[in-house]
Amino acid sequence: MPTRITNFLHVSQTTGTTALTNAYGTARVHNLSEFLPDFAKAPSWVGILETLNVHVHAIAAGATKLTVRVTADAAGNESILPDTEATIATGIGAAATGSVAFSAGVGMSNLNPVQTDTIVYVWVKTDAGTCNLKETTITWRE
Repeated sequence: MPTRITNFLHVSQTTGTTALTNAYGTARVHNLSEFLPDFAKAPSWVGILETLNVHVHAIAAGATKLTVRVTADAAGNESILPDTEATIATGIGAAATGSVAFSAGVGMSNLNPVQTDTIVYVWVKTDAGTCNLKETTITWRE
């Protein structure tokens, strides 16, 4: 008889307006402070970052793409998901709003020596122009 494998899906979300430009910066980052639940602090936890959704508004001055990076540290040096770019899907009813979505499939672990807490950092920049980062949502499974 085959073994049944069960996956648990988790969602972490943060909101707040952050002005974006075409460069990363410590003032232009969303941190998901409760990304990992308490049980993930236990030894040998491993999960898979499934999706990343980023919503923006006030798109201006030619911003058409977003580049995102997910890191384990506040300085942006220890990447979980390296730079990934997507075209902004602008709103149907409001062209100055939009979103990008990424399917990652990247393994993560609390065994990473830099991942000492339950925070991950989502860095976002535009290709040109400006917009405001409104919401970041990550789904992951174990």
